[in-house]
Amino acid sequence: MAARSKQAEKTDSLYLVHGNNLVEVNEARLQLLESLLPREERETALAEITPPANQPLNLERFLSEILDELGTTSFIPGSRRVVVIYNLTELMSARRGKARTKATSKKTKGTKKDRMALLVEWLEVELPETGNIAVFVCEEDDLKGRMLREDSPLVQLVHRKGTVITKREKAIQFEFDDHLLNGNAAGALTVFRHWVKRSAGDSGSRLRIYSTIAQAVELLLQARCIQEGRRAGKPVGQLMVTDFPSLEKIPSWKSGKIHQAAQRFSLTTLREMVEDVHKLQRVMYPSGEEDYVPDWEGMAESLVLRITAMRGTPGP
Repeated sequence: MAARSKQAEKTDSLYLVHGNNLVEVNEARLQLLESLLPREERETALAEITPPANQPLNLERFLSEILDELGTTSFIPGSRRVVVIYNLTELMSARRGKARTKATSKKTKGTKKDRMALLVEWLEVELPETGNIAVFVCEEDDLKGRMLREDSPLVQLVHRKGTVITKREKAIQFEFDDHLLNGNAAGALTVFRHWVKRSAGDSGSRLRIYSTIAQAVELLLQARCIQEGRRAGKPVGQLMVTDFPSLEKIPSWKSGKIHQAAQRFSLTTLREMVEDVHKLQRVMYPSGEEDYVPDWEGMAESLVLRITAMRGTPGP
């Protein structure tokens, strides 16, 4: 028992692994488990609490299960129990949740606060006595506004008492968009391939990849039409790709970059790119009646090269 107590003093009982780089978050989680628990003990000494299908993992429904798992003694003498809790709702923020928060009753707010206070107190006072370890894993998504709540009492507790492992990177969609507008073909292709690899099988990510390419082409076309219209003194004409915001409604810092990038191309070239975008859409989302569907990744890469590297001759 003395050796166990000594080991417990050396090892943190609280961990938080979070970030928007989901590949590295998962790798960090696996490395942490390797350091905390031998593989032969995981069948009995490891518990993982994950969100049910299409439902949040919150304290209202799962506080009792979390405390029960953390309070359970390992069946293996001298071994500690490791409990991994995934994407606890109270640790994450969401843009769409702000309006609901304002409408929440004071009674409900108080209940939520009490649950969090109970969990934090238990982790701080009781968890060290059990010798067990709590690992919270939060997978962030910048595009959906799912970010770690740094003001959460639980997050602050882990900062004080435990270990926080952060695996963040610039939102991949914004990085890809930057490379497209800056004409960085190598950078755009590298990010594109990384994005495709890490989001394999995720239809939502595939849609964002398409939307980023399509929006870049559409906004470049809008900018070039404005430039041509001003120079020629004719009304501005546009060929819309989809329901993207107009150039006049996006932030000035970005519209300036788009206007600058649009000068690389002729109006004819950009309209050809719009047709390429439509072809890409048909390949990425086939109707099912086609005899043959080309590789969408190869077609997308060709379009990325056109956007970043091709230098169309500006019209008169």
